[in-house]
Amino acid sequence: MKINVLLKSPWKFVDSPYYKNLVSYPPENVNFLINWSKVNTIVSPKLFVIRNTIKGVLRKTLEITKIPNLVFTSSGVDLIHCAHCLLLNKRSWVVDMEHYWNFSASSKISYSSLGKSLIRRFLRREYCKKILPWTHAAKNTLKEAIKDEEILRKTEVVYPAISLFKLKKKKHDKISLLFIGRYFYQKGGLITLEVFRRLKKRYDIDCTLISLTIPNELKVKYQKFIRIFTSVSDEFLFEEIYPSSDIFIYPGFSDTFGFSLLEAMSFEIPIVTVDAFARREIVEDEKNGFVIERPHNINVYRIGNKEEKIINEMVKKASSLIESSSLRRKMGRYGRMLVEKGKFSIRERNKKLRRIYEEAIRR
Repeated sequence: MKINVLLKSPWKFVDSPYYKNLVSYPPENVNFLINWSKVNTIVSPKLFVIRNTIKGVLRKTLEITKIPNLVFTSSGVDLIHCAHCLLLNKRSWVVDMEHYWNFSASSKISYSSLGKSLIRRFLRREYCKKILPWTHAAKNTLKEAIKDEEILRKTEVVYPAISLFKLKKKKHDKISLLFIGRYFYQKGGLITLEVFRRLKKRYDIDCTLISLTIPNELKVKYQKFIRIFTSVSDEFLFEEIYPSSDIFIYPGFSDTFGFSLLEAMSFEIPIVTVDAFARREIVEDEKNGFVIERPHNINVYRIGNKEEKIINEMVKKASSLIESSSLRRKMGRYGRMLVEKGKFSIRERNKKLRRIYEEAIRR
């Protein structure tokens, strides 16, 4: 049975790898239609600033109304899959969520009395067939915000998935460490630079950092011994950067998910990271990487005592990987297995989605 599914977003531009991989690798006999022009994951620094400025203005405007992401469609399809939004139509729909607050433009809306009331009302409707948290951590945010058993019975965790990249390791003389994060400070870029600097004092290694928002003064200071990019093409990233990297360093303090982690795993790259939100659902400590405990009240904009503790632990774990090729191989293979045939595989995601879509249109 062929199922036509409309992917509906409240925004005109979507840059999440979640939807790019969903449209590119749909479940069997599922035809996706989208209400935006293109799923674009490559953003130039200039466009990134423009988009964020527009988002900021829209967010402030919507915060006045306290109205969550409500959408309407006239498309004649079998099912609507809402991307972090709530459907006004009396039509069957499902919705995915990476965090409870994403049902609105900001957490101020989602956690307001009116926001909560509207979100609860729409999720309880008979037309809302399924709520699909990306992770168990995301499901818990819904549970804590909306204490409603009827809504919770509709939830089922469906992990995001990415396509399995062909393994083509580039020959390189030195062990290479990599960090990728659009939001430099929030993703832990400052801490990563210090981890790189201290490791380079110990070992003859290469270090690469990719971030759209790295401050120019830090770029000038560190680029003498660290390769720094503000933006790279997919082709360069997946055919040059990842294949020539051996260890992924990623504090990632602000993530609800973190698709770069899955990308690194696909290339058999072990990960050194910090505990945050759903991190332990992605990186299984001492299996496909190391997860370091996170002290409370981390300041991502400066290096103090708590930040020093994280840096020292990351240097320690990264050192063990630098010194042991067998450990790198072991962790790398386990990570790739999770993407190839495990919980983050296209096959596993599509099997669940196909069943969920079929059940939704039958009811």
